[in-house]
Amino acid sequence: MVEYVRTPWRQPSRAAWITLLIALLLSLLVVLRMLAVFMSVIFMALVAAGLLYQPFRTLAVLLNGRRRIAAGLICLALVLALMVPSAWIAVEVSRETIGFYQLSTQQLTERTLSDAIQSYQAEIDQLNQLLAPFGASVTPEEIVERITTAAAGIGRFFYRQGVSIATGLVRFVIGFLVWVLTLYFLLVDGRAVRQWFRRVIPLAADEQNLLRDRFLDMAGSLVIGNGIAGVIQGIGGGLAFYLLDLQGPVLWGVVMAILGWIPLIGISAVYVPAWAILMLAGEPGKAFALLIPLMILATVSESILKPILVGRRTQLPTLLVFFALLGGFDAFGPVGLIVGPMMMTVFLTLVEIYRDRYQPFLMPPTLTADGQKLIGEAQGLEGTTDPDAVDGPGADPHAADH
Repeated sequence: MVEYVRTPWRQPSRAAWITLLIALLLSLLVVLRMLAVFMSVIFMALVAAGLLYQPFRTLAVLLNGRRRIAAGLICLALVLALMVPSAWIAVEVSRETIGFYQLSTQQLTERTLSDAIQSYQAEIDQLNQLLAPFGASVTPEEIVERITTAAAGIGRFFYRQGVSIATGLVRFVIGFLVWVLTLYFLLVDGRAVRQWFRRVIPLAADEQNLLRDRFLDMAGSLVIGNGIAGVIQGIGGGLAFYLLDLQGPVLWGVVMAILGWIPLIGISAVYVPAWAILMLAGEPGKAFALLIPLMILATVSESILKPILVGRRTQLPTLLVFFALLGGFDAFGPVGLIVGPMMMTVFLTLVEIYRDRYQPFLMPPTLTADGQKLIGEAQGLEGTTDPDAVDGPGADPHAADH
């Protein structure tokens, strides 16, 4: 490989600037196009590398500095702990989604619903009395027709999802292996990658440290706090469905594990409709046996477990976390449950850096009472009033790496 020889600096011509910028832009577009398929995998590997770097360093010290062996052991443990259960869950979810379609089209018959709704005839009559001034009414036949139509639509949706999961299992396995391989090289070469980013990113050393710390804090809170709470709620919900002999315990366990990440709504989006369906089906015992334990589980997870696991590391308002989770899920799929809040954290941190370091120099100066110019109180990120105090003339830009 030809080595890049650094020549004494000289002022480049305008043609050289334009040529370099055009070549840089074109090459960047090509690189992004190549990496677009693996963008979510690379992002998740970066998150995992940040969270596992300290355990990796400890293991490497125990192995007398054998970084490759330490990284290989960590990746092997992840494969055994995640890939095998994930593959089994994917197969079970695929099977149960197809079974749920059969449930909605065969077992949920009009006769069953009609018998259940007839028991609420007195309530329907009271509702019709309230609707009479508006010229509207509701009949049991209309309710049965709407419920069966909705159930058939939901069943078709789950059937398509089940087929999609089954056909995408190979893609999932390949993506998981690429993620493990990327994580391995990030752990082995992490120091060189960090130093390269420090030299390339045009931010002060303390600003880069702030971004990194906020990024890792949010990653830790998502994986440790939301992840553990979501898994516990998913296991508890799936176990409740299994013990009550309800359809699709693994499917609904996975759904509740995902919903457990979302504040305010959470797993209530599953157990409340399930309770209503069981009540309509004439099984109030099962309905309340499902509702009460899952309501307690959700309350304990949101009010006690998550605050203990997460603490106050994120410092993001609940509403922002809510929209970041939903928006991330809509834009990137399940990976967006991590990507959304982390990108929100990066954005707010950059806004904070701009407010404290750059805005005072972009705003017009303010005149004091004696006519002198006051540029503004540019407080540094750690309380310093001198923006050059951290990266002044003679400061080592790589001091934080040591």
